[in-house]
Amino acid sequence: MRTGVKITLAVAIPLFVISLAVCGLCAYVVHYNDTVLPNVSVAGIDISRLTHDEALQAVDIYEYDLRGFNAKVSIAFPDGSVLSITGEDVGLYHDALDAVDAAFSTGRGNGYIDDTYEFVRRLEFVHDFEFLSSIAAEAEDFEINYTFDTELMRSIVAEFTNAFNSDFEGAGPPQVFDDRIVLVKGAGHVQAGVDEVFDMAYKGLLDSLAGGYPVNLTYTLPKSSRDAEDLLAIRQNIMVTPLSAEYDPETKTVSESVVGVDIDLDGAIALLSGADSGMTIMINVEYTQPEVTQEFLENLLFRDLIGECVTQIPGTENRLNNIIIAATAVNGLILEPGEEFSFNRTVGQRTTARGFRSAPAFANGTTVQAIGGGICQVSSTLYSAIMDTSLMVTERYPHGLPVSYIPRGRDATVSWGSLDFKFLNNTDYPLRIDAEVDGRTLTVKVYGTLDTSGPIGA
Repeated sequence: MRTGVKITLAVAIPLFVISLAVCGLCAYVVHYNDTVLPNVSVAGIDISRLTHDEALQAVDIYEYDLRGFNAKVSIAFPDGSVLSITGEDVGLYHDALDAVDAAFSTGRGNGYIDDTYEFVRRLEFVHDFEFLSSIAAEAEDFEINYTFDTELMRSIVAEFTNAFNSDFEGAGPPQVFDDRIVLVKGAGHVQAGVDEVFDMAYKGLLDSLAGGYPVNLTYTLPKSSRDAEDLLAIRQNIMVTPLSAEYDPETKTVSESVVGVDIDLDGAIALLSGADSGMTIMINVEYTQPEVTQEFLENLLFRDLIGECVTQIPGTENRLNNIIIAATAVNGLILEPGEEFSFNRTVGQRTTARGFRSAPAFANGTTVQAIGGGICQVSSTLYSAIMDTSLMVTERYPHGLPVSYIPRGRDATVSWGSLDFKFLNNTDYPLRIDAEVDGRTLTVKVYGTLDTSGPIGA
C-alpha cells in the first residue's frame, strides 16, 4: 500500500511542478510580458523582445516621416517647363506605426493557452531541436508601405501634360526668315503621352521615397520623321539657283543677275536627326553670289577708251550739215564681238531726201560738188581713232589728194556703192562708237573693254 502511494506521489509531484511552471509561463506571457514575441521584425529590422516604444525607436518612424516629407519627383519637359509632384500633393502617408502595432500584437489575444503556445513556438531553442521543428513558428516580418492617391497623381500629370501639348501644338509650322529657318522639332507631329509621364512620375516618387531625396527626370518626346519632310518642302520653296548676268546682243542690254538661295541640306538633316523632339532648331539660309553680277558686267562694258580722235570741221554750212548727219548715224553704234563695221551700211545712201546737201568732194583727183560731200571727215576721224589700236581694219582707202583736217595717212575716203571703210571687232567685248559735233569740232571715241581675263560670262 505504501509502495503505491510512493509511486503516485513520485508522478504527481513532478506533474504538479510542471503544471505550476506552465501556469507561471502562461501568466507571464499573458499578464507580464510587454515585449514583442521572438522572431518578429518590421521592414527587416528585428524587434524581438522590444517594448512597443523600443520597437518604434528601432524602426525609426521619424525616418519614414522625413522620407515622406522629402519625397518629390520633378520631370523636365523639352520646352524647359518642369512638372513637380511632392508626396504632400498626392496625399502620401506610410503605415510604419500600424506595422509596429501589428508586430507587437502578433501572437496575442487568442486566449490563455494559445498565446502561451504561440510564445513557445517562437522561442529560439525550439528552432534548434529537430524534434520540435513541427511546432516551430516561422520568423515573421511586417512590411512598411507608402500609399498615395494615384488617381490624384494622374489628374495632376494629365493637366500638366495636356497644357504642354497645347503649347507645343501652338509652336506652329517652321518660320522662314531672310537668314535662317527656325523650327521646333516634332511640333504638330508628336505629343507627350499622359500614361508615359504618369509612369515616370509614379516610379520617380517611389525612387524618391526609397532614396530619401528628390528625383529629377527628363521627359523625351517621341521621335518624328516628318520634320525632315517639312524642311524639304521649305527648301523647295526658297531655293534659287544663282544666275550670272549676260549681255544680250539683240537688245544691247545686260540681264539681271540672280543671287542663289539654299540651305546645307545634309547638315540640316544631321542637325535634325541629332536633336530631340521639342528642341528649337535654327538652320542658316545660305546665299551664293553669281559668278557675274549685273552691276559688274554693266561696269565692265564700254569701260575703257579704246581710241579717240578730234578734228576741226572746215568748209561750208552744207558740209557741216552732212558731217552732222553722218556723225549722228554713227553715234551710239554698238559693235558685237566678231561683228564688222561698215561706214556705208551705217550711214546709208547720201540723198537729199535724207537731209544731205551738196558740198565739195573729191572725185578723180579734182574737187566737185556732190550730195553728202564732206562726210569722209567722219570716216577719217573714226579711222584715225582706231588706227593705233589692235582692232582689225578690213577695208580702207586714202584720199587722192591731201585733206586739211587730218594728217596724211590717217584718212579714209568713202563713196556709196564703191569705196567703204570697214573694221572688225576682234575683241571679246562689245564696242561702242561715240561721235559728236560741237560747233565746228568733231570728236569720235571708241569704247570697249581691255585687260580682262576672258569674254563676257567666261
